[in-house]
Amino acid sequence: MSHWSYITGSIICDCPGRTQEEIEYILKSVLKHLPRVTGSEGDMEVHIIKHDDYNISTSLDEYGHDMYYSKDHHLEIQSNYTLSLNAALRDRTFDITFREFMKWLVRLSKRIPVDSVLVRIDDYYKSYVINAQGYSAFYCMNEDASWYSDNGNSSYAWWEHLMWKRYKDYNLPLSLIKKYYPDFKEDEENDT
Repeated sequence: MSHWSYITGSIICDCPGRTQEEIEYILKSVLKHLPRVTGSEGDMEVHIIKHDDYNISTSLDEYGHDMYYSKDHHLEIQSNYTLSLNAALRDRTFDITFREFMKWLVRLSKRIPVDSVLVRIDDYYKSYVINAQGYSAFYCMNEDASWYSDNGNSSYAWWEHLMWKRYKDYNLPLSLIKKYYPDFKEDEENDT
């Protein structure tokens, strides 16, 4: 007879990004690079659910340009997502599943701000519920973006390489500055 363990629950996270498309790209990229939570007949499934409406509204586009003259006048962005978790893991004991899931959750929490976790892990003999809300240990694990550093020594957050880099005091990448401003002279120091 096979031994089964199960995971059910949800995680609410607040994803970084300048546009809805960039947020979704970063979230999907982070999830794709997390360790697997395994079973012999299939791994844990993660379903991404974007919250309704928006929680960010700005009159500037991702390049810092005023959107007053565009037809939409402002960007409405939703950065909050629910990750719905489901797993029926064959040939896995509670201890193995718990260890793999915690490794997955800690890695997620370091890369994306996790606002709340409500997940149940169980098998035929044990059951455990992770219920973490607000400023929990998972929320505090998040690696801040390098631009939040107050002393300039912050390391880059894992997801920062997924966003195009702004050039100095411009809100554009260097490639677009060179394209649209042919008289532009690049500085020797262009690291920002």
